[in-house]
Amino acid sequence: MAEIEKKVVPPTLDDVFDDRSITSEEEETHTGFGKKNKKRRRKIVLNLKCPLCESAVKTVSYKDVYQLKKFTSVRGKIIATEKSGVCNKHQRQLTTAVKRARFMALLPYVAVE
Repeated sequence: MAEIEKKVVPPTLDDVFDDRSITSEEEETHTGFGKKNKKRRRKIVLNLKCPLCESAVKTVSYKDVYQLKKFTSVRGKIIATEKSGVCNKHQRQLTTAVKRARFMALLPYVAVE
């Protein structure tokens, strides 16, 4: 048996699979005139109980920064009621408290990256 020499060929960018060509062709043929379909937003329906009602919080203070940070995102935005599960009464108190804490420089308006 003769040994066959194998040549090692380094991979190039031509060998990488490009899925953009397939997706762009499907979008054009699927929609008909090359228009992109609008993506529908899915509503997040979570049956959450209000964590502030559960812990018997009557009012939300702007001074309690640790509690307010739980209801703000990493970027500093106020989390929506649907995602946090807070009732309408406490959501209104949270928004005013977060805005006051931002004004008093206890919370940032925008996260620094």
